[in-house]
Amino acid sequence: MGRRQLAGSVAIVTGASSGIGAATAVVLAAHGVHVVLVARRLDRLQALAGDLAARYGVRTLAVPADLSRRVDIDRLVAETLRAFGRIDILVNNAGLGMQGDVANLAEHQVRYLFDVNVYGPLLAMQAVAPIMARQGGGAIVNVSSILGKVVVPSLGMVGSSAAYTASKFALDAFSAAARMELASQKIDVITVLPGVTRSEFNDAFLVSNGGRPRTVPKSGGLLGVVPPERVAQRIVRAIERGEREVYVTAKDRLIVMGATAMPGLWEWALVRLRAWRMADRSRLARATALVTGASAALLAVAVGFVVGSRRRRASDPE
Repeated sequence: MGRRQLAGSVAIVTGASSGIGAATAVVLAAHGVHVVLVARRLDRLQALAGDLAARYGVRTLAVPADLSRRVDIDRLVAETLRAFGRIDILVNNAGLGMQGDVANLAEHQVRYLFDVNVYGPLLAMQAVAPIMARQGGGAIVNVSSILGKVVVPSLGMVGSSAAYTASKFALDAFSAAARMELASQKIDVITVLPGVTRSEFNDAFLVSNGGRPRTVPKSGGLLGVVPPERVAQRIVRAIERGEREVYVTAKDRLIVMGATAMPGLWEWALVRLRAWRMADRSRLARATALVTGASAALLAVAVGFVVGSRRRRASDPE
């Protein structure tokens, strides 16, 4: 696997006003990449753009945009080409969360969620792919989630929503197909699957409960909270290496493997966690212990599967 040279290339980073997007822009700039910063908060983008230019000597551009709108995406690409003449890297990081039970999800909110989390990245890929192909290659990064691999029901906590999970499953599918379709044009399509990351993501959560807004508790995850800088470092390393699917921590990867290997146990634990949370929030510690135990069992199964597979391959006659 060759190593992509980043210095002097041009990258578009969406959702760059905070969190993973801002941290990724910093790491790219530190590698000598000229960065186009995209989000809706122009003041934050301009402040970050000025800081990156001063610290790393790279060229920067701040472009306010609503990534759910094709017209904004087309304008973003046009402004980038006008300023830099090329696009080498696209980091589709902008995203939106949603909380609510399947039976109560508001249609207009689900549609907007998919506009941001699915159609925005899809349209951005469609816009830059022909440009990258003419240039002889490029890299597209789609920031998904481990919830694009395992389903979590509504638990009354941040990140636990079938609508959000469904949007990430859809993004993963588009990414996988594009990876195969664009390979002949030397365009890498990389899916990044973080767990719970410390950011301002919670502040813009959509909440749906039969049309009645309610408060979303801000909470961490059973596997811990990862700083956005760690995710950013992993994203940039994946771009350099041209990787396929990227997990940020070993625990994230193993829990996905375990939940996939034993879906019945995964669902059993989450059904009970949901019931306890809905019945009595004081039982959260007991519920958390249950899911933590189930997670440990899933991890053990995953580890055993991996070790067993390696041993079988080692013992197979050649």
